[in-house]
Amino acid sequence: MEKRLFLAVAVSIAFLWLWAAMLPRIFPQLVVKPKPASTDQQIPAKPAAETTATTSSPAAQPGASVTAAPAVEPQTASLSTPPAQKVAATSEEASTVETPEYIARFSNRGAQLVSFQLKDYKTRGGQLVELVKSRPSGRSDFPFAIEASDGKVNRIANEGLYVLSREKTGPSERLTYRVDDGAGVSVLKEFRLGPNYDFHFAVSLLPATTAYRVMIGPGLRVLGPEERDNQFVITGNPVIQQEGSLDVIAREKAPKLKFYEGTADFIGVEDNYFLAAIRPDKAGSPVLRSIEIPAATKDDLKRKEVYVGVNALNGGASGKAFFGPKQATVLEGHGLEKTLQFGAFGIIARFLLTALIAIHTFTKNYGWAIVVLTILIKLVLYPLQHKSIVSMKKMQKVQPKMAAIRDRYKKAKTDPDQRQKMNVEMMNLYKVEGISPVGGCLPLLLQLPILWGFYGLLSRAIELRGAPFFGWIQDLSDKDPYYITPILMTITMFIQQAITPSTADPTQKRIFMAMPFIFGWIFKEFPSGLVLYWLVQNILTIAQQMIMNKYWADHPES
Repeated sequence: MEKRLFLAVAVSIAFLWLWAAMLPRIFPQLVVKPKPASTDQQIPAKPAAETTATTSSPAAQPGASVTAAPAVEPQTASLSTPPAQKVAATSEEASTVETPEYIARFSNRGAQLVSFQLKDYKTRGGQLVELVKSRPSGRSDFPFAIEASDGKVNRIANEGLYVLSREKTGPSERLTYRVDDGAGVSVLKEFRLGPNYDFHFAVSLLPATTAYRVMIGPGLRVLGPEERDNQFVITGNPVIQQEGSLDVIAREKAPKLKFYEGTADFIGVEDNYFLAAIRPDKAGSPVLRSIEIPAATKDDLKRKEVYVGVNALNGGASGKAFFGPKQATVLEGHGLEKTLQFGAFGIIARFLLTALIAIHTFTKNYGWAIVVLTILIKLVLYPLQHKSIVSMKKMQKVQPKMAAIRDRYKKAKTDPDQRQKMNVEMMNLYKVEGISPVGGCLPLLLQLPILWGFYGLLSRAIELRGAPFFGWIQDLSDKDPYYITPILMTITMFIQQAITPSTADPTQKRIFMAMPFIFGWIFKEFPSGLVLYWLVQNILTIAQQMIMNKYWADHPES
């Protein structure tokens, strides 16, 4: 029995220790990337090769296929024949559209989205979350940039000054941008924005035979200092869903250029908490393109950023774009719910999130909601944990009988027959005394799925992003900045082991006493909400064990 318990503990420790190392291979969408320097928040000037027409669409590349999407033509402006005269603005201007959920800003240079701020989500410094990465001046690759096979078209589409026409109807607003060089190249872009996080876009280009694609990116949002320091925050992973099947690609493994066959339900770029995606209704095949960003300094890291988009179909592309939070109720309304993934124990994580949200309506604090939920989990698992404690106490009482059996089979280590006879006699003893061989291991093993469910929840549920508990814990999704809760967790593990009945030999006891240090060291970088759960679980187990020890002291024959 003791060997099985020791094995279960060893496996649990190994599982915890190797989890972070195995994440990139098992769940690339949860891969933990090295912390970038602060210069990561800007995209350096685009290499000269990228400012020309070296990026071509599938129509311009041998063997690439373009398949028409099942189209529902939107009622929008379109180009038929270009005007005879040049159409262009005289100066660069920005236009802002504000709704209850966001503040969007478009530039007439390239008719691109240069800022998208979420009004309900802030950084720790109090600024609104910005979903469009900053660029040095002169860049022309903001969301809804065009990548054309013709260099001249590329320059006019992305560097030209568009003429803007605005129209407001109720809560919605339409921005129509147009540019024309007067020599046959004409581009029309339209955006219809209103409440909620999605908005309609439509792009038309003449000549219609020009191959091009509409792109968003590179990457997603500007990380605040507290998130750059959080090793569990990932950003910039491309996602694509086709025929209901979602594919999440680790940013560092994204190919330089990939054309997908068929059409996409959506294609976008995500991080733990936010998503930017295109849901086309008229477009060709989806496309993914990545660029290497060189290190800004010798201490910086080279990194990869990703663009995603759709190829134009018959001279145009249209659909809806989503720039917003990965909140379950929001995503479900836009067909994007599969992007909210909680890892291997996602089912458990979703259940825990639903429970936490319900409890939060009463506690008004997610930290206390975790405490209450931990108590409820303890009550549910109480019968198993009580049985485990009783089993360990019985094991302690029959230890002399077990020692006597081992003494009779001193050659069991070298003689298979002797070992088999000893095991049979041990099992008979367990049966007579009413001891379950796995009774002490089962509660620990049952805790692991709940533990990793909490891990997935706390590292990806936007409801807990920036959620404070009290005092020094101002973000349950981030680590304890002063490591106070990991230290308390380690102490409570020592106390728990000290008062728990054990039949381990001296060597095993020394190994078990090292467990709190190992768990404390591993948990110190985990989200503070996860450490809080384990700490409260330890305190409740200590209280349960003390009550049982008092009962046994008063009823020694029980």
